[in-house]
Amino acid sequence: MTNNSGLRAMPYRTGGLFLLVAGLAALFLAAAPSTTAQVRLSKIGDTVVDNSALTFPPNSPFGSAINGLAFQQDAVHTALGWQYVAYYDSRRHVAVARRHLPKGAWESIHFMDYDFKSIDAHNVISLGICEQDGTIHLAFDHHVSPLHYRASRPGVATHPGDIKWDTSLFGPIHQDLEAGKPIVITYPRFWSTKNGGLQMNYRRGSSGSGDSMLVDYNPATGTWTNTRQIDSGTGNFQDELGPNNHRNAYPNGYDYDATGRLHTTWVWRENSQGSNHDLNYDYSDDGGKTWFTDSDQPIVGPASIDTPGLVVEHISRRQGLMNNHAQAIDSQNRIHAVMWYSTSTTTLTAKGTELWGPPADRRYHHYWREAAGKWHDDLLPWVAGSRPRLFVDDHDNLILIYGRLSIDESMQGGIYSPGDLVIAVATAKNRWLDWKIAVEEMGPFINEMLGDPTRWKAERILSVMVQQTPRTLGTPSPLRVIDYRWSDAP
Repeated sequence: MTNNSGLRAMPYRTGGLFLLVAGLAALFLAAAPSTTAQVRLSKIGDTVVDNSALTFPPNSPFGSAINGLAFQQDAVHTALGWQYVAYYDSRRHVAVARRHLPKGAWESIHFMDYDFKSIDAHNVISLGICEQDGTIHLAFDHHVSPLHYRASRPGVATHPGDIKWDTSLFGPIHQDLEAGKPIVITYPRFWSTKNGGLQMNYRRGSSGSGDSMLVDYNPATGTWTNTRQIDSGTGNFQDELGPNNHRNAYPNGYDYDATGRLHTTWVWRENSQGSNHDLNYDYSDDGGKTWFTDSDQPIVGPASIDTPGLVVEHISRRQGLMNNHAQAIDSQNRIHAVMWYSTSTTTLTAKGTELWGPPADRRYHHYWREAAGKWHDDLLPWVAGSRPRLFVDDHDNLILIYGRLSIDESMQGGIYSPGDLVIAVATAKNRWLDWKIAVEEMGPFINEMLGDPTRWKAERILSVMVQQTPRTLGTPSPLRVIDYRWSDAP
């Protein structure tokens, strides 16, 4: 491992008062863009998708946001010049909005045949689009729950201007992907393959005891095939906090590079509601059928805690490592991940927000793979906010979006507190050691920040979905998409 940041060695364990003062100082310094930063983003649009999107009441178990959370891949997606957003409306129905870019009005459809009853923020909607056949796919309302999945008929996304946008375009709700094989899932994710196909990932099992599954969509037949397990929660683990023999992976994402290689990074969780550890990495050259470690060694069977070579950075369970972070691939096919954990240690006996470390102690770490066996770990120079998302431009500069705790919120507000949208940048020419705040959008917004990766790739326009925090949690509030144009200068 290579560590380019001297900040990581600072004595952060020297006392609560120092940490709080230092954290507050970092927070307020980050509140204004640096005068030395070259701002590359200009705001070009701010539209309301729906004035009455759902929020959860106070004291909901995992926060009050349900539209826009870090583990959605994706909630915002662009195909052939049309942008789509999936969300829950104020009447607790699944909704999908679309607009014709760049300035078309949003039009929404609302599925009245399913009543969403949960106040569990795990139960988000994931949206996928298959470019080959123009189908739109939705998976919604899962936390160790029977599958709720529906898809549009072919051509809906490939000829959007020729159709009337209504619910008749979509089929019924299914509890299986492969016919006759109902499944119970958590965290559904869709992503596009290099040839315009579609894949879906989900967790089988529960937090602290589960496996990751991968399924392929066949646009020629309109069916899902080849369900397979790609990691396993089995195996024995031992550290200073004790032994454990079951766990689950929390992926940062699944991304194809320009060669068609599929990359993923993840952390392991040993117990429910906490105790994540280690940055792990593997890749596949055949669409997720066979996998290799960082040192190019083939993985026999699903990756597990017992697989040699998966860990590329050791991070203790005592450091308050968060799950579901950000990752992206640059033009040289190098993978980048931005993750946060506490600079002081925490324990499994910590309560409430302290499980993830005191807010003033949380920091973002930028990990990137230069070559097999050569990873870099650089510390970003401010207090971490929400779980981030990461984008790469044509010159391999990095753009990080996240929610920063609003100035009028308590430092002890925890990971679910409302925040402001912050966009930070770092340049490839300085090996991503020059992070600066480039853009701020004052909220407070209730959600974690999600961008549209497909519009970004096509146009270098960053569309960010935000939901305003209502005056009273549990009442509806506007869901918006804010657009920023990126300067393409090196």
